[in-house]
Amino acid sequence: MLNIRQLAFLILGLTVLLPACRDKATKEDRDYRDSYIQSIVSGVVNLESGEQIRLDADSLTKVYYLIRHAEKDTSVQDNPPLTEAGLQRAARLSDILKGTRVDAIYSTMFIRTLYTVDSLADIKSMKVQPYDNKMLKELISQLNENPEIRSVLMVGHSNTIPSITNTLAGKEVYNQAFGDEDYDNFAIVAIYSGGTRKAYPLRFK
Repeated sequence: MLNIRQLAFLILGLTVLLPACRDKATKEDRDYRDSYIQSIVSGVVNLESGEQIRLDADSLTKVYYLIRHAEKDTSVQDNPPLTEAGLQRAARLSDILKGTRVDAIYSTMFIRTLYTVDSLADIKSMKVQPYDNKMLKELISQLNENPEIRSVLMVGHSNTIPSITNTLAGKEVYNQAFGDEDYDNFAIVAIYSGGTRKAYPLRFK
């Protein structure tokens, strides 16, 4: 049976330990969808709030960066280009990702998606690979099985990127398509050995 002194030490230990456990759980379960990315450097996501998300663990097998195309010119009906704001967002995307590893860049074959990743592809001296939304299942399977490709940037559309994110994460990260004027979503899905998956629905501006 515990004496008074032992009981006091036990209570003191619990008061220190429980908040630490609660903080850890809170960080693991936190919803980042209102957090903005400042930069991604060597697998570390730096947020504007000063927080960091580390994706560079040894057990990481694949990381996907998933974005919708930047602002499009809605006055053009057939295959619209980006607006000036869209071009600026594309440049911002390249600034965010230029300091981290990117092994492959995939885009649908539209002007607005291709121009969104053009700056980054130029900086990285990489070729943008085309993909067909109808063949996404096959593409993702090929990427997941390719050990030489560890980091993938994929640009798509308001009605496809949420679905791709959910598929890769193995859970519902987004429950609907992005809004017509919603261009700042930046989803990250990290896959670790053993099958653990973590999804971070972030934003960038």
